[in-house]
Amino acid sequence: METIKLAVLLLLMWLSLGMSYIRSMKSQMLFYCLLFSLAVNAQRKIERTIAKEPAFSGAQVSISVFDLKKQKQKVSFRSDINILPASTIKLVTFLGAFQAFQESLPMLHYIKQEGRFYFWSSGYPLINHPKYDSGEVLQFLAEQQDSLFFVPRPMSSPALGSGWAWDDEGFGFSAKKSSFPIHGNLIQVISNPSKETLRVYPPIFNESVGYKKDSLFYNINVNKHKYRLSADKADTLYVPFTPSDGIVLKVLEDKLSTPIYIANKFDSLELEYNTLSTTKSTSYEALLRNSDNHIAESLLLMLSGTTQWELNTQVGLDILKLNNKVLLKEINQVDGSGLSRYNLVSPNAIMGILKELYDELGNNGVKAYFPQLNSSGTLKSYAPNIDIKTVYAKSGSLKNNHILAGYLYSESKRPYAFVISVNNHTKSVQKVKQAIVKELFILKGKLR
Repeated sequence: METIKLAVLLLLMWLSLGMSYIRSMKSQMLFYCLLFSLAVNAQRKIERTIAKEPAFSGAQVSISVFDLKKQKQKVSFRSDINILPASTIKLVTFLGAFQAFQESLPMLHYIKQEGRFYFWSSGYPLINHPKYDSGEVLQFLAEQQDSLFFVPRPMSSPALGSGWAWDDEGFGFSAKKSSFPIHGNLIQVISNPSKETLRVYPPIFNESVGYKKDSLFYNINVNKHKYRLSADKADTLYVPFTPSDGIVLKVLEDKLSTPIYIANKFDSLELEYNTLSTTKSTSYEALLRNSDNHIAESLLLMLSGTTQWELNTQVGLDILKLNNKVLLKEINQVDGSGLSRYNLVSPNAIMGILKELYDELGNNGVKAYFPQLNSSGTLKSYAPNIDIKTVYAKSGSLKNNHILAGYLYSESKRPYAFVISVNNHTKSVQKVKQAIVKELFILKGKLR
């Protein structure tokens, strides 16, 4: 009898546990269904918002948001499509340069030997630069008591990148690549309404700049390209020149007021040499805040120079990919700047770069290097009618394509990475920018 009672008791307990398990399973199913429903509703809200936005009409729009603290995807809308990244490819270039050099960029390599000072380039782009130069390299060379010998370092890449538009060649943003950039590989032409002549820098290009003045403008001819510069107010024009070792020598001799001799690469370069480096963040800031194409291209060349004598863009890209095999498997990158129409990437891949950069930089680094929305750099007047400044990001723009990728901080200061791309749009870029920031404003209100 006791045995029967025990058996019945065990049966009832089993049935009770079974019912509890079933109720638990139902609760879990209800919970997951609720989560799925919320996700579907959020996705539908995004789709409706995009569909209602006139600036997005007919365009291929993608939106991704990632919670960097919880390591969790919050929004993923068409994030696996391939897009033309434009200048957001500079995020990849920045990652490669930062991994290699951290916050100490090599500016110059040198050897002192028997009363001679031999120096050669690292590919560093800011020597005597018209916008960013700090004078460190020129001052260092001027302090040398020995005779100066310049050792040319070859570049085995074309001066213009693969897939660059031929009609961009005459603009300052398409400065040609070289192994020893000087003055940003740009001719600087300056007008002054109180003077009748133009000033040209470096001065060695004075005879290369032809011009005539009418009532309002200077009509300028440089390297078969035509330009106009204001004559009734101060104005500046930047024109690319074709770089050469001869130009480097002439500019350096003019700045240092001392003769510089050319030396061929010799066995001593295989010995231990010294490097002049800078801890100033100017190059990185110019890359991300001002989207400087020539600096981006130079950083890739510098990367290649860490493993071989010749500087080569493709070798720089190969090193970058080797160090980030999984991260870059979905990225087809052919240049450092994003000028090329051959670059191809998915928003998911850009998100991967943003997560990696956040791990490298943290919040302080993000705010130090990236431009702030409606406040600095290329984002200074991005969407001035919308008051949102807790965004630090990199924009990218080519004809009919615009992307904004970076970091959004919620009201509680939680960091999120985001990518919003608008490919094949037919509206004005400014309208597309406004629409992108509207989406960010909506997203910020929903993020914790």
